[in-house]
Amino acid sequence: MNAVSSIWFRSRVALMAPLLSLAVACTWNPERSGDGGTTTMPPTIIDGLTAIRVMPSDATVVLDLAKSPPTQKFEAYGTINGHEQKITDRVSWLSDRPIVAQIDHGGLATAGSNGGIAVMTARNGNVVGNARLVVQLSGVFVADGAGAMPALPTDPGSKFNGTADTSRAPELVYPNDQVLFPPNVFGIEVHFRKGNAANTLFELHFKSMIGDFTVYTRCVTLGDGCLYAPSRQVWSYIAETNRGAGQVQLTVRGTDDGGSAVGKSAMFIIQFSKDDIRGGLYYWTTSGGTGIMRWNFNSTSAATTAEKFIGTQFTNGTCVGCHALSRDGRKIVASAGGQNSGKVLLFDVANSRPLAGYPLAQLSQFESWDPTGSRYVGLYTDDKKTGPSDLIMFDGTSGAVTGKIDLGGRRADHPDWSSDGKRIVFTSVDTSGSYTDQRPGKSGISYVDADGSGGWTAHDLLPPVAGKNRYYPAIAPDPSYPLLVFDESTCPSGSNYATGCNADSDPSAKMWATPLPPLTTKPVEMARANGPGVADKGTTDLTNSFPKWSPFTFQLAEGQSLLWLTVSSIRQYGLRPPPANNSSESATGTLIWMVGVDPTSLANGQDPSFAAFCLPFQDIATSNHIAQWTQEVVGIVP
Repeated sequence: MNAVSSIWFRSRVALMAPLLSLAVACTWNPERSGDGGTTTMPPTIIDGLTAIRVMPSDATVVLDLAKSPPTQKFEAYGTINGHEQKITDRVSWLSDRPIVAQIDHGGLATAGSNGGIAVMTARNGNVVGNARLVVQLSGVFVADGAGAMPALPTDPGSKFNGTADTSRAPELVYPNDQVLFPPNVFGIEVHFRKGNAANTLFELHFKSMIGDFTVYTRCVTLGDGCLYAPSRQVWSYIAETNRGAGQVQLTVRGTDDGGSAVGKSAMFIIQFSKDDIRGGLYYWTTSGGTGIMRWNFNSTSAATTAEKFIGTQFTNGTCVGCHALSRDGRKIVASAGGQNSGKVLLFDVANSRPLAGYPLAQLSQFESWDPTGSRYVGLYTDDKKTGPSDLIMFDGTSGAVTGKIDLGGRRADHPDWSSDGKRIVFTSVDTSGSYTDQRPGKSGISYVDADGSGGWTAHDLLPPVAGKNRYYPAIAPDPSYPLLVFDESTCPSGSNYATGCNADSDPSAKMWATPLPPLTTKPVEMARANGPGVADKGTTDLTNSFPKWSPFTFQLAEGQSLLWLTVSSIRQYGLRPPPANNSSESATGTLIWMVGVDPTSLANGQDPSFAAFCLPFQDIATSNHIAQWTQEVVGIVP
């Protein structure tokens, strides 16, 4: 490995998935935030110790993988009976990210195999002190395979010293500007247009305060532009270095092999959360005879595509679509046959078998589980299509009806049960109209609160609005953030109900966030999440439909909370062609997109969302819908 400036990875990185490779003089360690770190035996407890101060409190080193890793000495000072003294060798030391840095029993930290931010903790008994170590890392990656055809110049970086020329500027297309990624999601792509036919050589640049990564490549053709698909290891260097560390500037420059002139794209901002995403995702797809697919975010395997979990083998050939999972991932209830059917499959996920005979005696649509997985709530009005209708309570093992929740003359659709079990929100449908459960009209948002003695009290949250439809409410998973997200679509002028505003993949569907009582802040549109990407060419009707929360609370950065949700959308996945669709709602199928949400922003009346990104493990040739989350993926594939 040869060093050029601070770091030069003499790496040949293939840019198409079948050709990905990377050769570096270090071994990749998959340890991640929260996995612990290096530590020593507990020290003898110091009597009278009330505080520990670690110095320096904030330090920075520069890692060059071509050289010996840098070190940083930390000292611990303890306040003992009111007086401070050095106790460096009387504490245990811990690094929260050994991939970034390890620390020995004497407080000497040594940089690991990746850049990033690591917290060094000194502990004696229950008293701790912390310091931050920033490990800066830079890298240069040179493509091979399709990314180096024809062969790249020997020193491609030297070709980008020519005269700046705006007419040669490439156009960044994907990922979307202002997007947030979990560090453990791989398969993310960069799409760009050449900008000028004279451009034959391209430089992608990922730059932040602690990381500086450059890629040189040819144009790997994708649609009317180019694709860069980083290997898992290259993406890990970028993601791990910038985990929870703020903004990363992404740009593309283009030139010719002679370096005569250089054009530079607009700058996009991307970011990586401090925490990995966890849990499991189950979604409905129209591919392979339809079925429910699943993806395990908790897995460390190198799998790149989702697995099919339930097809039509348990429903006598009937299509399985809308579904709900228990929070622990052990049970699933799914509707079969779609609208006007209401047949229900109750399934034991862990043992891959029905829990009760199919179909259940009681018809139902759009179910939601209580936090314990012992019961679920559903509804069915397709038999009458008008008038009031209460929520139906089901036993979670037999599927038997155990009661109903009186809604005081309201008509329920799309229930969602809170993680603490105390509240169920639902779409409150216009009782005067004739609608199916799949396609309600002129709806608002209501909820019921548990009264503590087995009863429920109904309340209205958001009233129906003329010319609008409000539906698919979903309560945030953390009760300390009493908020929900919902969809709102707009009807054609002068109408309160039409195909385009019937809550069934409406093109105008947009996500809104609103606090729940006792908070009183007004609803806020999630404009960044709803907004178009470059390839959407300004189109704002993108069918941002059926939002669902991940069941955990994460960290965006140290001390800053983060929530994740998924949404089905017809927006363009960069330069890739959209899936076809045979629905009357849209000629384009939907894919599953993921959105980061800062829950504290909503309390200040601000848009809490980041831009969306397309989940890379789904089959993008088919329409995918209705992603549902669970804490854990259990059982085997049927």
